[in-house]
Amino acid sequence: MKLVHVYRVKTYVVPEHLDQVVKGILEVDELQVGHYKNVMWRSTDGVEQFVPSEEAVPTKGTAGERTTVTSFRLEFSIPRDESLLRKIIKEGIYPNHPWDEPVIQVSEELEARKEG
Repeated sequence: MKLVHVYRVKTYVVPEHLDQVVKGILEVDELQVGHYKNVMWRSTDGVEQFVPSEEAVPTKGTAGERTTVTSFRLEFSIPRDESLLRKIIKEGIYPNHPWDEPVIQVSEELEARKEG
């Protein structure tokens, strides 16, 4: 067993745009873990809430009013390579996500890999 340094990336996406965001990410990187590629996690039935400001360009909701939408949490890990991380966010997530300011959380973690 070995421990590898990774970035864990999480974002929240409404169901009707989930496949588009996944496709965009996978066009940048195959998300390989061991002998598997396209490794991602999705959790369902989350509720996202926000109040768009007057300057916002909301896909859903109205400026000044609280909006709630069902969303998926999409999560994956990549090697700790900042240029790859930036490319996935700029080319994979941003152009395919419906929000003008999507929430993207990045943390530095260790993941276990089975050797062999």
